[in-house]
Amino acid sequence: MLASLFLSFAALLLLGLPIAYALLLSAALALYVAGIDLSIVPQRMFNSLDSFPLVAVPLFVFAGELMNKAGVSRRLIALAIALVGHFKGGLGHVNVVSSMLFAGISGSATADAAALGKVLIPAMQREKYDLDFAIAITAASATIGPIIPPSIIMVVYGSMTNLSIGQLFLAGVVPGFLMGASFLLLSYLYAIRRNYPSHSPASWRELRQAFRQAFFPLMAVAIVFGGIVGGVFTPTEAGAVAVAYTLLLSLAYDRISLRDLYETAFRCALLTSAILIILGAASSFSWVVARAQLPGLLGTAIVEISPNAAVQLLVIILFILVIGMFLEGMAAMIILIPVLSPMSLSMGMDPIHFATVVVVGIVIGTITPPMGLLLYVTCGVVEAPLRTVTRIIWVFVAAMVAVLLLTAYVPAITTFLPTLLAR
Repeated sequence: MLASLFLSFAALLLLGLPIAYALLLSAALALYVAGIDLSIVPQRMFNSLDSFPLVAVPLFVFAGELMNKAGVSRRLIALAIALVGHFKGGLGHVNVVSSMLFAGISGSATADAAALGKVLIPAMQREKYDLDFAIAITAASATIGPIIPPSIIMVVYGSMTNLSIGQLFLAGVVPGFLMGASFLLLSYLYAIRRNYPSHSPASWRELRQAFRQAFFPLMAVAIVFGGIVGGVFTPTEAGAVAVAYTLLLSLAYDRISLRDLYETAFRCALLTSAILIILGAASSFSWVVARAQLPGLLGTAIVEISPNAAVQLLVIILFILVIGMFLEGMAAMIILIPVLSPMSLSMGMDPIHFATVVVVGIVIGTITPPMGLLLYVTCGVVEAPLRTVTRIIWVFVAAMVAVLLLTAYVPAITTFLPTLLAR
């Protein structure tokens, strides 16, 4: 069953079939070969999507799209310029800080890369930054989006494993900030090496004005995150609150018309449909994987490599990184969760800690060639070929892997906030 599943899946991908249909057809073929009723496929698809926490996905996507239409990205960029623009290689730092601020609103790496890339990459080109660096720093910093809450990928993980989405959000805070710090360091080193410019320091008046303009967008983060942590509402309800708040903000800024609202809703429907179709298709694929007892076989194989839990964790991380190079992030995670999540208990790891390690590992795949989705998004902004960035991006990948290993082997990085705020 496993042979027919993975061989057909690889063949369908090589033929250029969209990943959702490749997952669905390979699962159906494996069931047919094994003589199992094909009605399992629609049943699994429906059951996987019949989940209240998943309602948060379209809500957070819609909130992020509304923020884009309202011009929030430019307000956050202006604040980032006032805060860090005066450092050597100022726009590189601005890129990272803007992504960290925007991450607290959109929860999507793709949305961050598209929204900020359209503004910052051309701006960096005008100030004589090398194109490879401009694209690389934009793509890499966008990966912070799914790690700092709210996070769409965390919502999907929690819904599939019945883990607390609120605790998953909290577990991502410190790794997200560590990722941002590593990118700031790299930006500074490249700025010195390539002699990138800096902006004049912002005056107190300019700083106050930037904070004032960004205050209400930043309040969206405070309301959503504070509401979840304080137990005022669930992550799904937080998504509804985020939509209501961003809609009011868009109207207050007078930056959205009925036509804009329709286009935003339509784009949200397309993005959400893509995520949910992959999720539904991957659930059938995952059922076949579980039926063939692949989690147990893989766990046994890893134990045979070494009985040491630290070595086993390293093997799992390498496995995730390799898979991420060839599969789109959401699809890779949905396929891997049923295989990997049972291993956390056998290894004696906290499930929230293990989930964060998996998510960070999957996110790294979004900037690793040849599949790296964010590289295509950011290169597309300036119509540059992928080869422009394929060399420099590995430096940023190395920094992310360093943060991933630190997160994996220092559990307190992920468990500190959930434990502290759960009291």
